[in-house]
Amino acid sequence: MQKLLVKEQELVEIAQKFLKQASDPFSGVINFLHDRPEGSSMPGLIVNRVLLGAFGDSEKIPGLIRVLASHVHEIARKSDVISIVNEHPAVEKWGHYLIKQKEKIAFEVTREKGKLLLNNIVGLVAVEHGVELPLDKILVSPPNLVVTVRLGLLRPQKVLEI
Repeated sequence: MQKLLVKEQELVEIAQKFLKQASDPFSGVINFLHDRPEGSSMPGLIVNRVLLGAFGDSEKIPGLIRVLASHVHEIARKSDVISIVNEHPAVEKWGHYLIKQKEKIAFEVTREKGKLLLNNIVGLVAVEHGVELPLDKILVSPPNLVVTVRLGLLRPQKVLEI
């Protein structure tokens, strides 16, 4: 039990370092998940404890991170793709929008013009005015997130605060 507590504290300290080095907290969390060893996974309980340890309070965790981490069973990374397995499908509020999560979420972490980009998002659907739109990509442009959704051939964008 003591070894597990020590490992958990090490993860919290590493996550805090990523947050301090990042331009914004959202990028810090994504970089922390992306820089983990390939093929390694992290159970949902540890993810929640790391987030609480790194931010100190659940209200300080950025909205999209809270949405992604709210029902996590396990998070894993393979190459540049982060996969999230949830306990069950869920709906979470993110600002004025609702985000529907499927049991499996995946996204590719890349860079576009030096900015962090979550690309090829699978398993997240934004609901606005009753219309469901699958998320396509999220560009991190502090202090904003530029969210692109799929609407047939169109790819409308929304700018949201981190």
